[in-house]
Amino acid sequence: MKIRGQNIRRSVAGCALGVALALAGCAALPAIAGAQTSPTRDVLFVGNSSAGTVDVFDVTTFQKLETINVIPDGNTPQDPLQALAYPTLTAKVGINYVQDIALSPDARTLYVSRGYLGDVAAFDLSSPLHPLLWRTQIHSLRADHAELSPDGKRLFVSALTSDVVEVIDTSTHNVLGEIPAGDYPHTLGFSPDGSTLYSGSLGVNTLDTATSQTPSTDGRHWLEAIDPTTLLPMRAPCQFSEGIRPFTLTPDGKTMYLQLSYDNGVVEYNPAACQTLRTLDLPLAGPGLTTSPHDYPNQAAEHGIALSANGQWLCSAGTIDNYAALIRLPDFSLASTKIIPVGQEPAYAVNSPDGQYCFVSSRGPTANNVSVISYATQSVVATLPTGLHPQVELAARIPSSALG
Repeated sequence: MKIRGQNIRRSVAGCALGVALALAGCAALPAIAGAQTSPTRDVLFVGNSSAGTVDVFDVTTFQKLETINVIPDGNTPQDPLQALAYPTLTAKVGINYVQDIALSPDARTLYVSRGYLGDVAAFDLSSPLHPLLWRTQIHSLRADHAELSPDGKRLFVSALTSDVVEVIDTSTHNVLGEIPAGDYPHTLGFSPDGSTLYSGSLGVNTLDTATSQTPSTDGRHWLEAIDPTTLLPMRAPCQFSEGIRPFTLTPDGKTMYLQLSYDNGVVEYNPAACQTLRTLDLPLAGPGLTTSPHDYPNQAAEHGIALSANGQWLCSAGTIDNYAALIRLPDFSLASTKIIPVGQEPAYAVNSPDGQYCFVSSRGPTANNVSVISYATQSVVATLPTGLHPQVELAARIPSSALG
């Protein structure tokens, strides 16, 4: 760990070519303080990266409750160094105002990792206008995925182009330190008991590989287990040959299901032993039948995975195939997998708080929606319209009064 203020590394020159990276991360369902004793509402937050908004849906009625503007301070970086790189950066990789979102345990504060603005911003959900409370600059050209500690005191953010995970104190809004995390750290997720933070790195500069006809697998593709209290690695990182995409863990934390760059399938993995247990190749369909790996959206064939509350199904978003795959467990076989067509370029998957549904966002140019998939019927039961490029989802059971 590096304490902020010592050896700060901000790689601007050349980093603008390394930020067209993929999405995702598997956010755990936030534990809302007081939710057991007060009236609650189940909601879905959807962060729209091109619109700079977060849509909020009631997941009982499937009605949109509101849309929150998360760039009220403007659509260009506040930081002077970030502003210098911004025109070149967005010309090469496009706009990204919402890379990830997190919710405080009391559901009063929404945190937004604001992509190429290079910062994290906090918004007051308890006030009707949801004003900006504070923003903190990340030492990276892209503020990537974010994960909040279960107690809400620390926000972990992948500083993509600096190869570290930065740690923000949510009370002081200061960066406490940084944790080395392989090349291009991306996906973050806590173990079910909150004792371990996992960080998965992409290991490769995607814009460099975009000029080549063959995908590159160079770099440190790390799955790292981090102690969220000491901010130190708990053991040597697990090494992969490809970039690590979204993952989910079984309730005991012993088994991880993860997706890898270019791999149209799912890996069953033991993260403590760095051991692959089983792999499942999923069928190519739709655009996946003709799309070259060189042209996969953000290098991801599959992107987005959730484990049903009863442990019987994996819900995997088939990004290049325009489907969601429901994979039966413990079978973990193609014969027991249900393929469900959804919108264009599905890229994120989370469960509803009651465990009935898997929400799969589709961010393709003609999609911009979320498919509501019933685990019981194994079908799409509703489609929720979102803002442009629904990047990330977060489902939570919150106090009924939490939204101002």
